[in-house]
Amino acid sequence: MAKSRKSRQAVEAKSDAQMTRRTAILALGGIGGFGIIGGRLYQLQIAESENYLALSEENRFNYQTVLPSRGIIRDRHGEPLASNTLDYRIDLVSEQIDDLDLTLKQLGDIINLSEGEIKRIRRDVKRRPDFVPVTVKDHVDWDQFAALNMRVHALPGIVPTAGEGRTYPRDAVFSHITGYVGKANDRDIERDDDPLLLQPAFRIGKVGVEQAMDVPLRGQGGRLKVEVNARGRVVREWPDPSDAATPGQDVWMTLDAPLQRFTAEQFGDDSGGIAVVDVMTGELRTLLSMPTYDANLFVSGLTQADMDALNNDERRPQYNKVLSGGYAPASTYKMAVMLAALESGLVDPDRRIFCGGKVKLGNRDFHCWRSKTGHGAMNMRDSLKQSCDTYYYEISQVIGIQAIADMARRLGLGQSYGLNIGGERDGIVPDPGWKRDRLGSGWRMGDTLNASIGQGFVLATPLQLAVMTARLANGSQAVSPSLYAGFDRDSFASLNIDPDHLRLVQDSMWSVCEEPGGTAFRPNGLGIAGLDMAGKTGTSQVRGISRAERATGVLRNDELPWKYRDHSLFVGYAPYDRPRFAVGCVVEHGGSGAGRAATIVRSVLGEALRRDGLGARTDAGAERTAL
Repeated sequence: MAKSRKSRQAVEAKSDAQMTRRTAILALGGIGGFGIIGGRLYQLQIAESENYLALSEENRFNYQTVLPSRGIIRDRHGEPLASNTLDYRIDLVSEQIDDLDLTLKQLGDIINLSEGEIKRIRRDVKRRPDFVPVTVKDHVDWDQFAALNMRVHALPGIVPTAGEGRTYPRDAVFSHITGYVGKANDRDIERDDDPLLLQPAFRIGKVGVEQAMDVPLRGQGGRLKVEVNARGRVVREWPDPSDAATPGQDVWMTLDAPLQRFTAEQFGDDSGGIAVVDVMTGELRTLLSMPTYDANLFVSGLTQADMDALNNDERRPQYNKVLSGGYAPASTYKMAVMLAALESGLVDPDRRIFCGGKVKLGNRDFHCWRSKTGHGAMNMRDSLKQSCDTYYYEISQVIGIQAIADMARRLGLGQSYGLNIGGERDGIVPDPGWKRDRLGSGWRMGDTLNASIGQGFVLATPLQLAVMTARLANGSQAVSPSLYAGFDRDSFASLNIDPDHLRLVQDSMWSVCEEPGGTAFRPNGLGIAGLDMAGKTGTSQVRGISRAERATGVLRNDELPWKYRDHSLFVGYAPYDRPRFAVGCVVEHGGSGAGRAATIVRSVLGEALRRDGLGARTDAGAERTAL
């Protein structure tokens, strides 16, 4: 019994010892566990509190890019030529979308996405980083926008936005100047690291002033702090004025919007270009190419039907004829030949040259426009007044092509003026060096005769013709055109032409418009009492006339298809005795210069003067330099 009791006591003692160890182990484990938890809590809440607070803030808050408001393009009076309007759009952020197919299907049920649009969205999603929004649809109408906003809570990653869109006047008479904006393409993004270009709603200038002045117009982007829920939906905005976007700068033009509209009305359905320039300051009041196109189509999205209509129009609405159109200046070039002859001292302006209707050079006849009867004996003044081609055939052989080309360049032809708008064409003032370099052949006397009447290789834009006329009217300074208001510029260089020679040219141009027998004479002239104008007609031949046709009778313009008719040109300035505005005008296939172009210029000059008050100039530095 005693042995059995001892044995039980020993077992109990051993069990107690084991319990004590287990208790101790558990206690140590508990202490250790609490220590780890405490340490982790310390790490989370104290040691790394700032990091986790930042992470928490990132999950709670996001930053959205705020697009700047694009600057306005204005005319000289402040009228907007390109402005902004409210625009509804829908974007998509792919990193917030679990099932793109399902989302696009649900979205399509609300806003009618086409197969083409869905294909484009998928392509953009693949090409852009997940966090960069992708355009779903621009220019959404209010009904669709409102319907989407009612259901957007069930469409994570879909972002309807009310922002700004670009708009242009509906009469479209400024489209060739303002140009238009468009979405940045891959090439734009590659050469410009501005992050704004990645934003689907952001637009950059593509052509015209929008492109030339894009950087000041676009402004600088800002950012907006927003609070989001667990699904990424914005629940609150936290605007900070220091993060606000900087609006783009307004751009002021020298153009007179009402005058430009008036000029377009005079053109009607005709095709061509016209420029009105201040003869003292060089400011352009009108710079118009006709017909025009609606720049809004390129912002809202050009349809294939729109594109076909533009491309199939033989009058080429998208082509900027006033800056880029190269036309033979025809008889408007004769002032350059006349001045070259006077400056050379080789031609007596009073000497009379007989016009029998043509000049023979070798075995080739060079015809005057009055080829059947000729003009008879012409002095220099009468030759311009009646636009006798024979007179210029003869004197050009005396003075040579180089003197003519040099004078044409002094008058502003054969060059661009750095208007900073794009599309300016230099034109062509040919001479032996030009022909050798461009065509690889020598100059011939026949080339000189052709050039003497503004045909052959000679090309000029309507703007260049306006500048040439402004320099002739100014009489002393090489006026250069400007399109942007408020830009400081150097004073114009001197023309360095004998004032007596300029005065004879001006008087001859006056006789064209104001004396009976002048090719542009009208009894009522400008239609403004006491104000005369000066000018010159030009009829630019666009087709060859065969000997057979000349023998049987040259077809009239109205007997020919439109594209074979002569171009109608006219240059002029007014008032004659104190010039203010000069105009260069080309009407494509408009017939004689005395007809269509002269009629347009006469109306436009009169309107420009009426709009300017007909009184003394008020702008500084605008007094005419006395000859």
